[in-house]
Amino acid sequence: MKHAFYLSGAAIAALIAVSPAVAQDAAPAVEEQVSSVDSGDIIVTAQKRSENLQKVPAAISVVSGEQFEARGGVNVQSLQQLVPSLNFKESATTIDSSLFLRGVGTINFSIAAEPSVGFVVDGVTYARSGEAFGDLYDVERIEVLRGPQGTLFGKNSSAGVVNIVTKRPGDKFGGYVEGQATTDDEYKLKAAIDIPLGAGITSRFTGTYANFDGTVRNVTLNRTVNGYERYGVRGMIVADATDALTFTLIGDWRRTNADCCAEVIGTSPTVASNLAGALSGITLAGDETREIRQNTLTETRETSWGGSLQADLDVGSAGTLTSITAYRDYKNFGIRDGDFIDRVYAIAGGNQLNDFGPQPSTTFTQEVRLASPGNQTVEYVLGGFYYKAKQERTFERDDIVCSATTLPPVSPGLAPCAVGSSTQTFPSAIGNFGSTIENVAAYGNVTVRATDWLRLIAGGRFTHDNISAFNVRAAATGAGPGLVGAAANYRLKTSQSDFSGKLGVQADITNGLMAYATFSQGYKGPAFNVFFNQNSGQLAPIAAETSNAYELGTKFKTADGSFTINTAAFYAKYDHFQANSFVNLNGSVVTQLTDAGSVSTKGVEIESVIRPVRNFTINAGIAYTDAQIDKFNIPAGSPATATDRRGEQLPLAPTWKGNIGATWKIDTGGFANVEIGSNISLTSDQVSSLQAGVTPGDLAVRRAITIDGYALVDANIALVDPNGVWRVNFIGRNLTDQSYASLITTGGPGGSYRYLLPRDVDRYFGVAVRFNY
Repeated sequence: MKHAFYLSGAAIAALIAVSPAVAQDAAPAVEEQVSSVDSGDIIVTAQKRSENLQKVPAAISVVSGEQFEARGGVNVQSLQQLVPSLNFKESATTIDSSLFLRGVGTINFSIAAEPSVGFVVDGVTYARSGEAFGDLYDVERIEVLRGPQGTLFGKNSSAGVVNIVTKRPGDKFGGYVEGQATTDDEYKLKAAIDIPLGAGITSRFTGTYANFDGTVRNVTLNRTVNGYERYGVRGMIVADATDALTFTLIGDWRRTNADCCAEVIGTSPTVASNLAGALSGITLAGDETREIRQNTLTETRETSWGGSLQADLDVGSAGTLTSITAYRDYKNFGIRDGDFIDRVYAIAGGNQLNDFGPQPSTTFTQEVRLASPGNQTVEYVLGGFYYKAKQERTFERDDIVCSATTLPPVSPGLAPCAVGSSTQTFPSAIGNFGSTIENVAAYGNVTVRATDWLRLIAGGRFTHDNISAFNVRAAATGAGPGLVGAAANYRLKTSQSDFSGKLGVQADITNGLMAYATFSQGYKGPAFNVFFNQNSGQLAPIAAETSNAYELGTKFKTADGSFTINTAAFYAKYDHFQANSFVNLNGSVVTQLTDAGSVSTKGVEIESVIRPVRNFTINAGIAYTDAQIDKFNIPAGSPATATDRRGEQLPLAPTWKGNIGATWKIDTGGFANVEIGSNISLTSDQVSSLQAGVTPGDLAVRRAITIDGYALVDANIALVDPNGVWRVNFIGRNLTDQSYASLITTGGPGGSYRYLLPRDVDRYFGVAVRFNY
């Protein structure tokens, strides 16, 4: 770590050293923008410089903080209802959740692999997807960059990037306090304060607290589960050291205690049918199931904190020189009920299986870049990036297996077990494994204005990865489902270099109409399947995932800003696609990270904003995505019936997804103005996973793990003080009470299916009251 700190210190020292000798007319620092102006223009930093969205040759969705909060939105899971190309994959623990763009993402339990969709907050890359799913508050805007973004954002962005920009301090003392409550007992409190600290120094501090009981009833424990308690603080200090040099110091801390996410059993057992008695008293109704019988409380406990120091130096006609130094610490402790029943039974499949253990991680990043001023004949962004992420996990799996019992059956063929009355064994195994991923990169992106209407684009990124991992596993005590019996002591290491390029052309067709065509390459580094069940046949590195993407787009806006429409047609091919595959291990369904083969995604996206009259806005978007498997590598350990999945739809890649929303601001002339908002989002059918074991012509399993299409309707009505002192916002979510699942998988008791249910699976209402000062 020492050389990393030397590197960051040298970068900042260099900025300070040259600051007195530079001019004052370069582009502003990247985060120093507003999200929109009266003309309807939206300013983004997707290319690491301030630009009008309509002039950026890339497919970008932008959601303002105001728009996000008006719906009661809290996290990225809520964001997917506003961005058609974005999907969220929920998991039993947040650390295994992930994002998908244009049908591409990584379902990954390995500790030595990385996501396909990058998550960036105020210029800082988050290493693990799970860390990205905390509450989003005090947000200025959210930019969703669709398609490979390897040139400027690096290897963790082979499918795209979610870029969060938070609000900067105001130059006057002020702030707000807001509280929110819902009809299903969710409570939130947040506050922010701006404090000027002296000449040229401003600060902003925010805090949040949220509590929710949950959506599912555990009848065994007699409590509601799948809820949470979350709280955190964030601070930002901006200091103008000179007219040319600005420092931005950001720190944050948050904690989550969640009894989430227990999976409901939505179908009856099909293999060991007698196990149906273990679910007695529960109505098994697919995604409408709201009860479980589990004797272990599935939990996630998280603590995350981090800090960053950004220095922006105006270097005159050369542009702005920026250094961002960041460190993050993330700790996750998960407990999971893996058998989904509340006691042990003397029947095949009636065993108990529980997983638990901590997973700490740290990340250090250093970026230095030079961005030229805008509107030049030659515009450029040149930079270097260093990244080091360390993760470690202690994983324990405990089983209870019963072979005989003297207790009477609770239902035909289903006899429970208990100590003293039954023949039981208690298999157990524990492993400690971890990884270190180190990355060094240099990148550049250049735009040349060939004529008044034509621009040529070229870019590239050189990346070098060093990945090391270990897995130390004690020999299992006894034999049980899902346990690897043999001890292990693996030490793994690999490295790889890559160059990813970008070429494009951009043309101003008419006043207000721009068209572009780009070719982009993506790269996600090699990985190891480092997990509890790793064996000696899984020691070779999984090949790096690479992609070639083509995009053709147009952007149009009328002169008065009343109508905007942006379109994009795309095709991307991914080789050595890294994905989790389900296999059988000692009678239990487990997953392993594999080189799944080659996949492709193609489609069309349309986004539009219409302002027919003053204070009335319509936002609409639709995405058609055809994401499929082109070549499938059947993983070792798959059932004998496993078949080539070529031509099938990729998991969590709905063919159609869209939304339409409206906002109407009414100036009443009375004590309060009125704001009315609504949003309808539609999602077509999507399959949940790459499920092995389907015989040709047997579509039962695939159909069972397919999430049916659904539509969600949200609305809000707000009373707003004309002077901006207070706001009362009435919120309605899922107004049609549409039940749906975010994930369906096999592996439930006796061949049943497991359903993960999202936060807004049921209709609810709420009110948020805000006071500004």
